[in-house]
Amino acid sequence: MLGHQSSQHSKQDSSLRYVPTAQGLPKRATNTHSHSILVVDDEAPIAHFVRDLLSEEGFNVRVEHNGASALLEVLRDPPDLILLDVAMPVMTGDELLRTLREKGFDQLPIIVMTAGVRPQTYQQQGATDVLPKPFDITQLLQKIEAYLPNT
Repeated sequence: MLGHQSSQHSKQDSSLRYVPTAQGLPKRATNTHSHSILVVDDEAPIAHFVRDLLSEEGFNVRVEHNGASALLEVLRDPPDLILLDVAMPVMTGDELLRTLREKGFDQLPIIVMTAGVRPQTYQQQGATDVLPKPFDITQLLQKIEAYLPNT
């Protein structure tokens, strides 16, 4: 359930402790959006938490766990926005970012989620914005609202 961690998850995946809870957030007046978001993160608990949170907000959310599968998904059915982790197997987030920009996806908002210390590097590579990890839910939603109209 959103906002709660089971003791089993806490023991198995310490990355969950960095993900904020959704408790206490105000609900939007409308809970439906026509916007699609692709979450690309190799850490399944984080990707699924973000998916569940954004689904509750009314977004159509898809998840991929590496850059190569995300590239295929974008080519098959481009989303309205991508939330992209950097350190992933098969194809890294920065490789995916460069590839998408080279393939003409210049207007597709791509928000890089990273614990890296140089966010400007990703913006120079074509990221629309950078969301530092760990992030809080309010920051995440504000970034999405900034790049998707009528959210």
